[in-house]
Amino acid sequence: MVRRTGIKVEYLDDGRQVLLDAYGEIPVGFVFDGASVPRFFWRLLGHPFDKRHVRGSLRHDYAYEQGLIPRAQADRQYREDIIEDGMPRAFAWIEWLGVRLGGWRHYNNG
Repeated sequence: MVRRTGIKVEYLDDGRQVLLDAYGEIPVGFVFDGASVPRFFWRLLGHPFDKRHVRGSLRHDYAYEQGLIPRAQADRQYREDIIEDGMPRAFAWIEWLGVRLGGWRHYNNG
């Protein structure tokens, strides 16, 4: 069990994480894969489960899977979350651009 930024998760064998305590509207048992940071950029932006990514990627993955808010809003929320959790603004904008360019394939594909 790992606790990051007040979020209790457990790593699964396939590299994803499962939520152990409900977080806002996100239920216990929700499985997410962290930030979609290509391995090449991990030194610059951090590992997909870096503490700066956990809350943002959890909320972003849930928003994408459920499709309850527009994709642009989910992407903006992700950027704001990672900035709040310590990601430098310039890097957060780079990540935001990545989800804007490539996220359409995953939106509401739960």
